Formats: sequence, structure tokens, C-alpha cells
Amino acid sequence: MGVVSKIGITIWNIFILFLLGTMMLVKPELLWKIEHIFTVKNGEPTELYMTLMRIGGVFFVSVAVIMTVVLLLQ
Repeated sequence: MGVVSKIGITIWNIFILFLLGTMMLVKPELLWKIEHIFTVKNGEPTELYMTLMRIGGVFFVSVAVIMTVVLLLQ
């Protein structure tokens, strides 16, 4: 029983993490609109928000790739 199976990581978890990370990289504006749909009218995200979302997206995609490699090497 490997480390990955002990903590319950599945292919779906990795897929969702990769998908969210990709969305954070490609369309952070859409995620901002989804996050603030009921609180802000005609608002726009700041450059800081966009930068931090892209950094988070790189982190999420990197973790998903690393988790896939670990899962395949078991």
C-alpha cells in the first residue's frame, strides 16, 4: 500500500486540480466573475488578483502533474 493510496488521492482529484489550475491560468477573469456574481455589479478584477490567480494556477497544475507521476510510479 503506497503513500498515495493511504491518503486517498484518486484520478478524479488530480483531474479536478488540473482543471482548476488550467482555468486559473487561462481565464482568471471568468473565475472572478463566478466568485463575485452576487456581490459586485459591473466590477473588474485587479491586476494583483489576476497575478495571484495565475501563480495559484501554476501551483495547482504543478501539483497535479507531480501527483500523477507519483501515482504512476507506484
